Amino acid sequence: MYWFSGTVVGIRCEDGVVLASDSRGTAGYHVLSKRVQKVFKLEEKMGAAVAGGTGDVQSLIGLLRAEINLYRLKEGRPITTKSLAQMASNLLHGRRNFPYMAEGMISGIDNGAPLLYFFDPVGGKLEERKFAAGGTGATVAYGILEGEYSDGMDSKEGAKLAAKAIHTAIERDAATGEQTVVAVVDKKGYRELSEDEVKKLLVA
Repeated sequence: MYWFSGTVVGIRCEDGVVLASDSRGTAGYHVLSKRVQKVFKLEEKMGAAVAGGTGDVQSLIGLLRAEINLYRLKEGRPITTKSLAQMASNLLHGRRNFPYMAEGMISGIDNGAPLLYFFDPVGGKLEERKFAAGGTGATVAYGILEGEYSDGMDSKEGAKLAAKAIHTAIERDAATGEQTVVAVVDKKGYRELSEDEVKKLLVA
């Protein structure tokens, strides 16, 4: 886990999926940056949250965006979340002997239904019905998610829980820190919450 910088969380809700992360970039005991992007828009109704080595995360997201654009050009329509998750799994599995130091989740809306897929560095892929966490603070985040998740949550409740999970990981994991970032993917599309909106979630 030396190169797995920070923590990411995904929560599947009734009306969408919430993604969240911290913004600290580390290498061992060194803080390299306090504003590393770990939550990404991939398509109009699709996003990803990825923890790991900054270069590997950026490279992986770049490849996925290229595949998304290529699919749209070939097929004349957006790729589905399920198909992109399988594509990411195949890509990572193909590099298993020299893997990307990255793990996280891909989320989106397919036919009106929210979907959340977790992937690991060697291409393991799981469809999550409730939530997932990755990175150095995943164990801490899972403790919050397991204790406070409830079936039927909407994206507002999910955003509050995701923010709390990341904030708790920031307090307990040295490689997780700085800012809490939250994004929602629903039928209206992908939207990242402002810093003020996230602050309100943490004090509510």
